[in-house]
Amino acid sequence: MNAWVEHRIAAARTVAGQLAQEYPGSPVWMTGPVACGIAHARSDVDLRVLFAEGPVPVLQSRIVDGVRVDLEAQALAEADELRGYLERFHVLGDDVDLFRTVRRRLAALTVLRTARVMHDGQRPVLGQAERDVYRRWALADRVQHAISLVEDLDGLFQTGLSDAVDLVTGQLQLAVQQAENVAASHPLLGDKWTPVLAGGPTPPAASVHQALLQARIRLLTALLTVWPETAEPDGHVPDEWLEAGWLPQRYSDGWRLKFADTTIRLTPGQLAAWHQALHS
Repeated sequence: MNAWVEHRIAAARTVAGQLAQEYPGSPVWMTGPVACGIAHARSDVDLRVLFAEGPVPVLQSRIVDGVRVDLEAQALAEADELRGYLERFHVLGDDVDLFRTVRRRLAALTVLRTARVMHDGQRPVLGQAERDVYRRWALADRVQHAISLVEDLDGLFQTGLSDAVDLVTGQLQLAVQQAENVAASHPLLGDKWTPVLAGGPTPPAASVHQALLQARIRLLTALLTVWPETAEPDGHVPDEWLEAGWLPQRYSDGWRLKFADTTIRLTPGQLAAWHQALHS
């Protein structure tokens, strides 16, 4: 823990003590990057107060020893509803309504993933099983985001919009690094924290084609970290499957390759064969 984090945690403890007196019986959580042990020289601290009954008040930020502590009030029932999404990961290829709902709530789920109880030794709010389910949702989200970016890249490249291609290529590299971070059990924090959680920036790809080739290998490695497979390679891999636009995806009903609106379902053995072909 660096000095920036220690300074902010001290401020958080001071304000949490004040809140405990002002709102007896209401849990106080620390959330966000500081709760994950990272901060910069201008970082704020995020505290959340949970209310079981009555209207949720509007809380004002406070300054302690030069550190701003932002306060958020939340109904306990809303927090419990969010935790319900972390009971299991379940997405089917022909039924993605729940996935869409979770993606819309992912920022709120990330707050919950980072949350620590201030009065209990900064214990994580979520148990390990809930954190594992969050990891699956967040990784599936980043893979889907990467798939959408690749579709945009293909269209922009064919249209000759080179400046936009460069921009989206950078967004793809960021999404892939975020997927790797999530697979390594980090929460999906804001973009600026992506290289910090990764331990450093990713070298830029030399071309769009190289970025696509790197993306599919790195995303598959991230997915296999969360959903390990032991099947032996099975069958011949068509040349079409090795084209740069195809990315791997994992839902509850198995593996697939995805490029824009086209999907190829894979058995574990076919996935292993594709994985092997990528490295040959």
